[in-house]
Amino acid sequence: MQAVILGAGSGKRLRRISPSKPLTKLLGLPLLERNIRLLKDLGVSKVVVVTGHKREQVEAWCRKRAPEIGVDLVTVHNDEWANTENGRSLHAAAGHLDEPFVLLMADHLYSSELLSALVKTPPPPGGAALAVDRDTSASWVDPDDVTRVTLRGRRITRIGKGLESTDGFDTGAFYCDPAVFTTVARSIRSGNTSLSRAMQMLADDGRLEARFVDGMFWQDVDTPADYRKARRRLVDAVADKATDGPISRHINRPVSKRITPLLVAAGMTPNAISVLSLMLSFGAAALLAQPQHGLMALGGVLAQLASIIDGCDGEVARLTMRSSKFGGWFDAQLDRYADAALLAALTWNLLSRGAGPAAYLLGIAAIAGSFVVSYGAHKADRVLKEKFRVGRDLRVFVIMVGALVGAPWLALGVIAVTMNAVVVWRMTQMRPLLDRPVDRPEPTRVPSETAAAVASVSITPVATKPLTRSDHTWAARPVRPGLRATQSAPSTRPRPK
Repeated sequence: MQAVILGAGSGKRLRRISPSKPLTKLLGLPLLERNIRLLKDLGVSKVVVVTGHKREQVEAWCRKRAPEIGVDLVTVHNDEWANTENGRSLHAAAGHLDEPFVLLMADHLYSSELLSALVKTPPPPGGAALAVDRDTSASWVDPDDVTRVTLRGRRITRIGKGLESTDGFDTGAFYCDPAVFTTVARSIRSGNTSLSRAMQMLADDGRLEARFVDGMFWQDVDTPADYRKARRRLVDAVADKATDGPISRHINRPVSKRITPLLVAAGMTPNAISVLSLMLSFGAAALLAQPQHGLMALGGVLAQLASIIDGCDGEVARLTMRSSKFGGWFDAQLDRYADAALLAALTWNLLSRGAGPAAYLLGIAAIAGSFVVSYGAHKADRVLKEKFRVGRDLRVFVIMVGALVGAPWLALGVIAVTMNAVVVWRMTQMRPLLDRPVDRPEPTRVPSETAAAVASVSITPVATKPLTRSDHTWAARPVRPGLRATQSAPSTRPRPK
């Protein structure tokens, strides 16, 4: 798959933030890089970047970053960028594409979900498909700047900024047949270099279709106000995790969303944040083991802070597009060490107060239940889809509450009972789901006429040919120098009957 990103505009309204609009950094990544990485994840192998303003900077960035990102980046310059609109920029890429391509704007943000929906089906022959958001009440959209569309079913009938009535918004993401360049050239010859005019010509011919992306993330970044909205909406988007437990969703995430941008600005990697969370947990464990109530309470608060930071590593990974399977696995391993340290510290606290063997049993039950719950969480998330997820966020919150009220017995007891109860409940729920018989379709019976026809088919034997012929050069074995070729005698071994 191929793609085009239009980045020739001057971006006057964003000059206070960055001199080059495509290279404007948003939460650690330039706008251009965000789109290129999304396209790579979509399966695009070649991206044509159309340059204009600050051409040298954009081209130098593409040369430097292309090997690391892992896509073929081709830069094409629109030498009329100062006096023409984005339709002329698209036409500059005409000679570099030979298959259906994705067309994006460099100053827009998109989600992978939106782009996947856009390319799910091919574009209309000779035309284009546009990702259309039918939520026209979105508060983050600038009503004076957004491009609107009117629809007749899935066919776009009108497109432009000055439409009085609207059925949806143009998100700036297209999936185009290469033949659209003919229409773009026709629009330019008529004296109109805007992309919307070329798309309107396609709509007039019935070759502009809508791909509905209602509720999916996208954002136009034209002004400093748009930039602030995009920053806030991006953080909200990456913090919205379906598998979050109640404590993570309602307590941890509102705090982590404020910390994560600071960690991105500091240049911390997701794995470094995972290690930081582990170190905080070890510090909390050292305080929780102390018999003094003040130190134990401080340890509980520090444990909760470590739990909040533990959510930041995933947010930073998604924001900076560094998510990896290793990162998720690495974080899970460190979490188990942190859990063991915190629960062992509470057990030590009880033993230092003179508690007997019951403290050992309670500590072991809490640690074992916590580990088994975490071990089975991934499978349970996929199969059970629990509405109330019991996990690490709840465990650490209980530890904090127990430490604040000076009741390590209570914290360990609640964790031991709750975690092991969840394990038993999952076992009872998972067995019928995992062991249920697979519905197999019954074999289709062959109609009698077909059976008779098959039975009447005769097989004609095909004459076989020897694998080699004596006149072929490869039929003779090579002879080593100094040796005489001899003909092997026929075998005298009896053949099996």
